[in-house]
Amino acid sequence: MKQIFILTTALLVLIISCTSKIDFTANGLNVNSMYASDLMISEISTAINTDPNANRQRSHYVEIFNGTSANLDLSNYAIGYHAVSNTDSLYDWSFTPTTCLPLTGLLDSGKCYVVISKLSDTMLIPHDITWGTTATFGNASLPLQLSGNSAIALLKKDAAGSYDLGGNNYKIIDVFGSPLVARLVSTGITSNRNNIMWAISGESGDTRNRTIKRKYDVKNPTIDWSLSSGTDSTNSQWMLSGSRAWDYSNVGLPTQ
Repeated sequence: MKQIFILTTALLVLIISCTSKIDFTANGLNVNSMYASDLMISEISTAINTDPNANRQRSHYVEIFNGTSANLDLSNYAIGYHAVSNTDSLYDWSFTPTTCLPLTGLLDSGKCYVVISKLSDTMLIPHDITWGTTATFGNASLPLQLSGNSAIALLKKDAAGSYDLGGNNYKIIDVFGSPLVARLVSTGITSNRNNIMWAISGESGDTRNRTIKRKYDVKNPTIDWSLSSGTDSTNSQWMLSGSRAWDYSNVGLPTQ
């Protein structure tokens, strides 16, 4: 009996003191790496509404994706819109009550939230809310006119944030475009309103008439537009449709 007790004790000591070499992950993958760290901008549509292929509509939208493992309260977030007027002037983001949209509701894990222009085809584009001007031609500084020279920021409430929106401080957590990054003059179809754009994924000819999707393997939002836009299709975080070949088939759904 004494020998059995000694043997059992020795085995327990061996097991407890052993450093496990087993990878406690799903199929060898870190489970935490499967989820995003926060909400992200996941899809954008840019278009010049004077383009004949656009049917004189402004089917612009911003899609937000919750790739985290939790359901998130959207009242902690807002969408900011910032238009630029030239290629070279670099300045910080700024928002007014008109160019900022505080979000509401709950966004479940794995789901998307879509904000569309009031001039969009609401039958064509699934959406949660419409936002912005209803003027076909007007002040480009008003949302939601994504004609190449308009940047979008995803903001989150933060007591130390730099942006006061409706009495709450916010910080920017993700961007599409940035007034802090120089723009190009488009070499594509001429617009009598705007020929300014950001290069994306190495495309420097024309990014003003595209569906632009975030790559599925991007897990973290970033405020670094130069990093996000990339210099070619490999290191960019974004995928572009063909010019004037808008693709609305995946609106409201996570990028696959």
